[in-house]
Formats: sequence, structure tokens, C-alpha cells
Amino acid sequence: QSAINFLSSCIYFFARLENGKYSDLPHILSFMNRSYKEIFDALFTNEEILSLLSPFKTAYDNKAFDQLEGQIGTLKIFISRLASKESFWVFSGDEVELKITDKENPSILILASDPGTQDINSALYSSVLNRTLRLINSKHNLPGGIIADEFPTIYIHKIDNVVATARSNRVAVLLGLQEIPQLRQFYKKEVADTISAIVGNILSGSARDKNTLDWLEKLFGKIKQKSYSQSISQQGTTTSINEKMDNMIPAGKIAALKTGEMVGMIAQGEENDTEEYKTSAMNGKINLDLKAIKHEEQNYVKMPVYYSFADKTGKDRKDEVLMTNFRKINKEVELIVNELSKE
Repeated sequence: QSAINFLSSCIYFFARLENGKYSDLPHILSFMNRSYKEIFDALFTNEEILSLLSPFKTAYDNKAFDQLEGQIGTLKIFISRLASKESFWVFSGDEVELKITDKENPSILILASDPGTQDINSALYSSVLNRTLRLINSKHNLPGGIIADEFPTIYIHKIDNVVATARSNRVAVLLGLQEIPQLRQFYKKEVADTISAIVGNILSGSARDKNTLDWLEKLFGKIKQKSYSQSISQQGTTTSINEKMDNMIPAGKIAALKTGEMVGMIAQGEENDTEEYKTSAMNGKINLDLKAIKHEEQNYVKMPVYYSFADKTGKDRKDEVLMTNFRKINKEVELIVNELSKE
């Protein structure tokens, strides 16, 4: 909680400083990498956040910076990993509109993750996703969708609430994952169980985990099934017909699904005008027109190059441009800290 209070104080401090002129992630990251004395000298100039800073006041007044290190040291270590010239460049401008369902300027936002930098980038992506969701999960917007493949590798704050409320705001949420335990590992068990309980449509290919198979088997439920048996003896042939409740789609069948085969439970939107019960469960194979897909891929338009770091001679000066921006932000934070220390 101390780390949360500290980070919240830094964010609010920059939101109020000069009407939010420096209220962006790079300035906050740079500020949090200053010394404890410089940070708290600046923060305590804002009376509005004194209550958030109360856990640190005694240590600050006594200049007990070792105690402050114990309270927020872990957060500073993690934050320092995010402060790179690349993250400063991406998050210091306003080139991308995050309200993708805006009626005046609809757009598509794609965030691609690299496994090599996933541990660092996931925090940055989460900040983008959480802000985007807050903007689009509201009334009077165009219909939109959140598609998260390998969902457990990214953190979306209160995703269970988003799944529960987004439909009323015409926002569809599609979450892709491998197995249920993977979701429970990266999110809390309570959140994972809530998501599993409130999603309206579920599609699954072959699964291997016992928990996932049990969940799917119970989800599809049981139906009355007939079994036939025939016995032949000297007296004649006897045929028996038995009815019993059995799993609609057994776990063994789900585990043995082949490529392209899927099972699922689809929310029915049409009224059932018959008295006969009709299940919304499905079990089948997806047939793809591979020729049509290949033809479509051949006609893809190349993505435009948004940034060009080349000079007039054509020399790539990307590192130079990014370092210039990196130094500029650090210098602005240094000037802010020095100016407030004079007060």
C-alpha cells in the first residue's frame, strides 16, 4: 500500500503541476528516479497529497532515507527498468488517440508483445489498455471490441468488471488463453473464477489440463442419452434400450479434438418458439477456405512508416533523436525539482 500511495502521489503531483503540462509517463518515470530527498521535497509542496504522503512524513522529517528505501525501494527498482529512451519517446507525445470508438475519429489500436521484453513492456501496455478501456467503456460511442490474445500475459485492471459491463456500452471483449490454470497464475483465483463464470460465449479447442477439462465438461452439462445392447442366445435375440443422463461432451472427447475442431457454448439471441429444449452447445469443425485466405494475404497493404528518423542525406539518426528526447525530459524534471527546492 505504501508503494501505491507513493506512485499515486507522483501521478497527482504532475497532473496538478502547471495545469498538467508535464503529466505524462516519461516525466513521472524520470521524477521517480531522482533521489528520495529531491522527490519528497517536491511532493510535500502540494498540500492536496499530504494525506497520501502521511506514511512517509516521519521518515522524511527525520531524514531516515533508509526507512523510505524499505517502503518504496522495490517500486523504484521496477520503475527504473521502464525508463528507457524508447519508452520516453513513445509515451511523451499525443500522436495516438486512445478513444478508438470516438464517433468523430474511429481507429484501431494494435499492441504487439515481444516475449524478450514482455516483463518490462507488459506494465507499459497495461497503462495504455486501462486508459483505453476507461475511454471506450462509456455511453454514446461507436461499437468497439477488445481482443486480447494470450490474455494472461497482460494485466488489465478490473477486467472482470469490464467483461460484466462492457456489453451495455456496445463493447465486445474477446479473451484468448491456453488453459484455466494459466489465467489463475497471472490473475488472482477469484478474478479468474469470476471471468470464467460471467463470459457469455465460450469456444475451445483441444485442452489438456484437468481443471480446464472438468470446467468445460460441467459447462456443457448432461443430456438424456440412449444406449442399445443386443444379446443373442438359443432362445433368440434380445434388444435392450436404456436411457440415462450422461455428459453431453465428455472430457476425453475435448482432449482428443483435432486441428480445426472446436466445442463451445454460444449465448442464444433468438427466442425459442418451440417447447422442445434446444441446447446452445456446439461441437464441430471449422472449414477454412485456404485459397481465399492466401489471396487476401497477398493483397495486404503495407503498413505506413509513421516515424522517419532519417536526415536529409538519408542517414538513420534514430538513436540520436531518441537520446535527445530522453535528455530533454530528464532536464525538464531536473529544472522542476531545482525550482521547487528553492521554495
